[in-house]
Amino acid sequence: MSERRAEKRGLVPSRRDADFQESTPTVAENPGEWATGQKPLSPAPTALETDGPSIGDVLKGRYTYRLQKRLGTGGFGSVYLAECLETATESGANRTERPPAEVAVKVLGRTQDPQAKNSLKRELAALLAIRAPNIPALHDWSLESDTAFSVVDYYPAGSLADAWPIIGQLDEERTWRLMSDLLAALNAAHQASILHLDVKPSNVLLDGRGGYVLTDFGVSHASRMSRGLLHQGQIAVGLGTHGYRAPEQDSRSLQAFDLRTDLWGVGATAWALYTGIDLNRRADALRRAEDGNVFGLRRLSDVKLTCPPPLEEVIMGLLYIDPAKRPGGTGEVLSQIRTIASGFGLDAQTVAATRRERARPDEIQAVIASLVDPLWASICRTPGFDRYFVRFDDGEVLSDIVAQPQHTYLLLRGQIEIEREGRLVDVENREGTLLGAVSTFTGAPQRVRLRARGPVWTCIFNEAELEQLVTCNSSVAVRMIRTLATRIAEGPPRVEPAIPPRPSRRALPES
Repeated sequence: MSERRAEKRGLVPSRRDADFQESTPTVAENPGEWATGQKPLSPAPTALETDGPSIGDVLKGRYTYRLQKRLGTGGFGSVYLAECLETATESGANRTERPPAEVAVKVLGRTQDPQAKNSLKRELAALLAIRAPNIPALHDWSLESDTAFSVVDYYPAGSLADAWPIIGQLDEERTWRLMSDLLAALNAAHQASILHLDVKPSNVLLDGRGGYVLTDFGVSHASRMSRGLLHQGQIAVGLGTHGYRAPEQDSRSLQAFDLRTDLWGVGATAWALYTGIDLNRRADALRRAEDGNVFGLRRLSDVKLTCPPPLEEVIMGLLYIDPAKRPGGTGEVLSQIRTIASGFGLDAQTVAATRRERARPDEIQAVIASLVDPLWASICRTPGFDRYFVRFDDGEVLSDIVAQPQHTYLLLRGQIEIEREGRLVDVENREGTLLGAVSTFTGAPQRVRLRARGPVWTCIFNEAELEQLVTCNSSVAVRMIRTLATRIAEGPPRVEPAIPPRPSRRALPES
């Protein structure tokens, strides 16, 4: 069957609509999916199925794999369950480096198609840069042979989309687990400056232990890209899937994508699984800003009257149409979830959200006029930058140890006391100093308390806003690097940990 005829029958997504599926999902809905469930295949083979390898074929990378059965077919190729034929002894490799006995092998259907190969390369680059338990491990790949493929962990339980008809709606506990696992996976990706851009049920695998794994980085992009991979060939990439893509993805502008774009996907996926409404099939569930809506979906309590307020507040916080109103990063949301799990209830809005509206325009202009540093004076005059300004009075706490805030403070005027374990360890008064940037970028707990000494003016940035500030102003990035380098150079000498000798291969147990 020709590919054009397959498109007409709905078996293969058309080139024009591959990333904007409006119809009922099919086996071919998700081009880059690591399909691991028992999806029913269409009765007639697609062009990709006839062009690809056959069951029983052997593929060679660093290791050798025999294809056992086809798990699913997508726009760029097929995914197979395969057996890794070599043992650790036969390959001569360390036993821990050997792939599992059963793996998922993604094979390109059109190896010479630049679009398909670039999608595989993006996924390989993302998986090589990320190490996280909630993201499939990459074991092997080959791009040079006639059959390009990659090898990852195999999850027999399949995806959420596969299991949805069986498990039905998720209860509150499993919805919290779903969000936590997806946020942990995205946190690892964002730390590597990778945006997923297509979080949805069919890209979430069940790990068989009650947890969830995020897969398919085929449309991922480097965070804060200014231009590049938006259009390749005839297919627009990186624009997500209808119903689960963020509103800013409709603009088809990579400049509009940042960490908060992925947060929308988490919120939409959690909303769908908790309510039982597949957003890919229910266009009527989506809300637009043009109609005066604040959220892109109906409030959870309007759909399920029994929805607990903390769960609704966290999920709906990810579904603001305006990205600036969403949390600034995964760490901020995970901190909220940890607070709820600790029994303290949901935190009040962050200092950044509650304090910004109190700054008067005339006071902000006076602060900008007093700045000595021409770099910050120029940046602070940028249209819209005044929304970051916050004033603190004498004795007010900017940031506490317990709260573990995910925010960075730019000191513009005044003095900030830095306390550790109840003791004053430093007073910062240098204009342009960034406090808390390491904690914001890494998600590490902040171990000091920041307190205003006299009136203090700062700008406050969450993770996404800080990343935007740094990537749009190279001078700020250079200053941050130099500051961190100076701290390392002037700090105590580093003691390299002793590395135990690697055991010889002969010493490895034979069992």
